[in-house]
Amino acid sequence: MNGVTQISVTEDVSLITFIKVPNDLKIISGIFEAVSEAGINIDMVSQTAPQGQHVNFSFTVGNDDTIKVLSLANSLKIKPMVSTGNCKIQLYGEEMPQMHGVFAKVMSSVSTTDAELLLITTSEVDISMLISSALLHEVVEALERDFAVKAE
Repeated sequence: MNGVTQISVTEDVSLITFIKVPNDLKIISGIFEAVSEAGINIDMVSQTAPQGQHVNFSFTVGNDDTIKVLSLANSLKIKPMVSTGNCKIQLYGEEMPQMHGVFAKVMSSVSTTDAELLLITTSEVDISMLISSALLHEVVEALERDFAVKAE
């Protein structure tokens, strides 16, 4: 057993990053509420540790929603950084909470490729990584090899 029982891929993903947002939960929650009200489904979310009075946070949306996010950001007077043409690779395994080293093995596997990890999120049973779609085949091949699981 290696902790991973399923590898799945989601293509056509955009990464949206807001830099130096005031570290105020009312402001941050207001941004996410506006995104929700615009009918935009977000997936991966990551926030940096506070840097003084500010934080940076990133989230992913389907490429089809990128224009909506840009329009919304403009109305909120926020300038996001946007990266399109990405894909999410998700590794799942119910054994992960009882196993050490699964994340280390994932990182080691990906390090054998030319991929740059744009975003990582985890839970007890899931490791999700955002990479450029150009390197999807190479990364999936390495993960399939190292975890002996065929990607879906």
